[in-house]
Amino acid sequence: MSGFEVVGLISAIIGIVETIGKVSKALKDAKDLPQAFREVADRLPLVQDTLQTVENHISNDADEATCQAIAAVLEKCHKKALQLEELFNAVSSSDNTSRMKRYALAVKNLGKESRVELLAKGMMEDAHLLALNHAAQAATEAQVAQLSEAIQELSNIEPSLPEEDGISQTHYGSGDNIAGNKYGGNHYENSGSGTAYFGAVTQHVYPEAKTELSLSQLCLRSLAFEGMDSRPTEIKTAAAGTCEWLLQHKKYKTWKSCDRSLLWIKGKPGSGKSTLLRYARDNVKVSQKSTAKPLILSFFFNGRGTELQKTPEGLFRSLLCQFQRNLPEALEALEATFKQRDAAFGKHGEQWQWDASELRQYFELSLWRALETQPVLLFVDALDECGEENAQNLAEEFSSLLHRPSSDHMKRLRICFTCRHYPILNLKHALEICIEKENERDISMFVEGKLSSFRERTGSTIAKFISKHAEGVFLWAWLIVNKVLSLERERIEIQKIEADVRMVPQTLDGFYSEVTEKMNADSFELIECICFVSRPLSLSELRWAMILQQDPTLQSLKEHQSKGKYPSSEAGMQWEIQTLGRGLIEYKSDPGVVQFIHQSVKDFFVQKALPSYRNSPGPEQAAILVHYRLAQICLRYFEMKEFNRSLREAQIRSEFPFLNYALKSWIFHANRIPQDLQESFPWPLDSTVRLWFDLGQHEATHLFPTSPDEITLLHIISMKGWIGALRSILARTDQVDIQINAKDGTGRTPLQLAAQHGHTAILELLLKNGARPDIGNQYDQTPLAWAIEKGDVVVIELLLQKSAKTNYNYLVGYRPPPLPLPWMGRGDGGMVMPPGLVALVLGAQVYGQRREFWRTPLSRAAELGDKKVVGLLLRYNAQPNDKDKDGETPLSRAMEKDRKEVIQMLRESMNQ
Repeated sequence: MSGFEVVGLISAIIGIVETIGKVSKALKDAKDLPQAFREVADRLPLVQDTLQTVENHISNDADEATCQAIAAVLEKCHKKALQLEELFNAVSSSDNTSRMKRYALAVKNLGKESRVELLAKGMMEDAHLLALNHAAQAATEAQVAQLSEAIQELSNIEPSLPEEDGISQTHYGSGDNIAGNKYGGNHYENSGSGTAYFGAVTQHVYPEAKTELSLSQLCLRSLAFEGMDSRPTEIKTAAAGTCEWLLQHKKYKTWKSCDRSLLWIKGKPGSGKSTLLRYARDNVKVSQKSTAKPLILSFFFNGRGTELQKTPEGLFRSLLCQFQRNLPEALEALEATFKQRDAAFGKHGEQWQWDASELRQYFELSLWRALETQPVLLFVDALDECGEENAQNLAEEFSSLLHRPSSDHMKRLRICFTCRHYPILNLKHALEICIEKENERDISMFVEGKLSSFRERTGSTIAKFISKHAEGVFLWAWLIVNKVLSLERERIEIQKIEADVRMVPQTLDGFYSEVTEKMNADSFELIECICFVSRPLSLSELRWAMILQQDPTLQSLKEHQSKGKYPSSEAGMQWEIQTLGRGLIEYKSDPGVVQFIHQSVKDFFVQKALPSYRNSPGPEQAAILVHYRLAQICLRYFEMKEFNRSLREAQIRSEFPFLNYALKSWIFHANRIPQDLQESFPWPLDSTVRLWFDLGQHEATHLFPTSPDEITLLHIISMKGWIGALRSILARTDQVDIQINAKDGTGRTPLQLAAQHGHTAILELLLKNGARPDIGNQYDQTPLAWAIEKGDVVVIELLLQKSAKTNYNYLVGYRPPPLPLPWMGRGDGGMVMPPGLVALVLGAQVYGQRREFWRTPLSRAAELGDKKVVGLLLRYNAQPNDKDKDGETPLSRAMEKDRKEVIQMLRESMNQ
């Protein structure tokens, strides 16, 4: 939804409120209406004022996520406004029935939650959300306070219709139940025959149990992801007596006592930040009093985990899930959007996906909604593990949340996060605790506790040495304690143990460096794989990843299996990992993946050890070589003889454990290969691409809404912008049939995809090699149409230089969902589209606005107000007087949208 459509919806609601205002004036002397009507009429102007503020602030060019977040609230408000208008109209009519009876009948028709005060309160709550919404930039303290007060007053007024008294009615069998009440009765219809009449009753309906998931459950499923809540369970519980200092720390007490406060617990890698944060969160859960329980939200980033465990998108998904579990009403706006997309586009995860920026917007909306009723505490661990830029952005976002305008009605908000000293976060008002300055006693207690039996047996004082030299790093102390106990189990003499410990480097990197000196090539290959896979691998997946690296000439899995040196049993693989990893790699039985023992281990290998081992100039170059090899391995796996297009999903899961990873991740790794190396990469044939599509349709349809017989490697290359790969493919035209103008299932050519995604170099090379610029998709959208939507002047000029046509019509009413629709084959090879999307394409009306879908390139550019594009099109002889299929000229489109500069350009062009 665009900014224009949002403004149109606001105007519709304001118009309804104004109509209600006029009706209420005519009813001001009515004696037979409840006081609620007058209370509502007095307060509705607050809704109108807020909406006008939003309308004045929202930009016509606001991003789609912002518009969708605001629109979801407005749609609900619009529905309530229409119902409220119906109630006011019902009581204003001039028939002989009493106003009260007409009102009761209208409420019965609309539903029990449709009393005037409830609808008005709901509209106030929607307006309140918008007033707080940073995206709308509409927050004023006065408006927030007035709306909060109005909501409270409407909550306390006497109900406009009293609760019904009566007996419970249970009806079995067939027929109608007509239960009368003093205002007009409730009518319940059932199939069958017969009518049962009752006096004043309360109807209790017990619906049959349904196995289908509710809207809320489906929405929750769209947000949840594997491993979302697993990280806190992996963090070691604080040793007895440790971490208690935090509760007495002056800055922690200050943070806890403030209404709005931000606490940053900073520290070195391995200093115990995660354990301390978990302790703080769990302590709040235990100590909170029942009279003012806060809503506790938390997320623990995991740099060794899946993509969603280490990105802001995962953070917001997890937090929204926690809102849904603890305060479902806070997610009403999100659920409204989910329902709308589910109807229009189909199933989430196959036809569309959430965007990270819109999830952030919905998190903010949900947060403000929650703060109306209870305090909120947010705990976020390991901000540094989501990347430097993301960490800085999130830290600033946390600070911004705490400094938004609020009112006395809003409850307390406190945020606590952990992060290393680097990246440097510029937070002016944050409270800071440096953990390594506070945890010396904790480390000493931990070491003494672990080595108490050792000391009793040997009389050694090595525990004091370890505690003294840990320098605030819990992990170092833990590693050295384990080394001591391991050496004792090997029956090493106490003097030798103490000597070895005193020789250990007193930093984590130094310790890891000493360990790597004992590693061989197999160890480094294993570590490279663990460092750069797209997600943690299971034992069997890791085994195949290692086996496939050994001999690239083998063509079947059976041959690889017979020559593989890695054991097939889980126990054997665990032993292999322990031996090759030298204690720095572990197997986690839950969730069944292999990972490093700590994020600092991964950092050490990525930044230092692997570049040194491969003699690379830096970490980036070392990573590129591994991604190159992993992309090859993935493609090689499903090119094995065992695979064909007839394999069933269950068979794939049970017999080919690495296939799931290979299907999902080969593009992930190929994306990380630079242009120069792309030219030497062994790119797959179209037949392999189609096999990939067929075996992993769920993964493939995220990219292409087509059937497997229509997709080519050129489509993928053009979408991803792999210019080196394109040069490589075009250089093989004497060996391979290159279909440069091939269409996918929606009629898109490689050239269209290059234009759509703004890959100028790809587009230029395709044009030089015979790509035709005027081929349209099933909506007649050509590469030029896609470039106009993006405002990409460079691409537009390239196309116009190749004589791309400018005077034709195409559909702009259809916008594909964030992820394209998967193909659904018909017998004639055509496409079957969901009814909701068909309605959009055919001109479904949106909030009473005109049905405008057909455009010419010039009329579309004029409508968008893009004067650079308009100038280019005019220079290449686009006709300013030509009408589109809806009968509008470029000038009329520009005038309708008040594009002043474009209007002047078009008029000057027409007068020449």
